[in-house]
Amino acid sequence: MLERLGFEPARDSPARLRLRNCPFQPLAARAPDLVCGINHGYLSGLLAGLNAPAAEAVLTPDPGRCCVELRAAN
Repeated sequence: MLERLGFEPARDSPARLRLRNCPFQPLAARAPDLVCGINHGYLSGLLAGLNAPAAEAVLTPDPGRCCVELRAAN
């Protein structure tokens, strides 16, 4: 599903999924706090809706990719 939405997911390790693209990049360039907050909320809600307590959405800003990654919950 994340691929269809344009996030370009890539598994770096069994416990981490990086999102190599922000589908909202033009807007994120102008309002990164807003877009990153929305992405974080959306991905957290997605995990909650999937009843996936073993995973969490974490803000990890890094130029050139989405500011959120999915990790194994601590």
